[in-house]
Amino acid sequence: MKINRRNFLGAIGTGTAALSIDALASTTLRQRSENPTENSATNAAAQSKVAILLAHPNYAQSVANKALVEAVKNLPGVTVIDIYAAPFTLDTYKQPVTEASTVVFQFPFHWLSAPSQLKKWSDEVFGGLMETVKGKKLLVATTTGSEYEAYRSGGRNLFTVDELLRPYQALANHSGMVWQTPFAVYGASLPTAATSISAGAKAYKELIQKLLSE
Repeated sequence: MKINRRNFLGAIGTGTAALSIDALASTTLRQRSENPTENSATNAAAQSKVAILLAHPNYAQSVANKALVEAVKNLPGVTVIDIYAAPFTLDTYKQPVTEASTVVFQFPFHWLSAPSQLKKWSDEVFGGLMETVKGKKLLVATTTGSEYEAYRSGGRNLFTVDELLRPYQALANHSGMVWQTPFAVYGASLPTAATSISAGAKAYKELIQKLLSE
């Protein structure tokens, strides 16, 4: 599969790890059905090096984020917890986050930010994990409906994804976490989405594998 190098910046590099929607494709939750509550407790109890906190308000209808999750859900050391399905209790998250060396916030871009449940989770749960997360890596993995060019200076949205994600970088700094270059897949609403999603899932898997090996 040929990837448009102009839009694909690489999973680990300078600036956002970007993938135009000319390059994304298939993912779903670790041991999770379309109604993800079933395995939340199992995932929370599993030892992991990468804890992925998925914030998608309609995961059952997801294409891009589901493809990303499917690409990594069976990797040894990966735990995925759907925060729209799992209980908002410290017990749900403390063990997988404590055992992880990397925490991932994964979500679709909603109005240039994360879906509201991630903010709610940060308000109600993250404070209790402040001592636990010190020194851990924090990665944001996101998908956008618009093309890569929309997230440039002078583009439709005026700001880059990196700039729009600054609040999460500030969260990392405030809590003593190590901010990672964000991973973004662009153009999930475009006609070329299937190709982009396929390549994006592959790149996401490679990035998570690298984090698992560190």
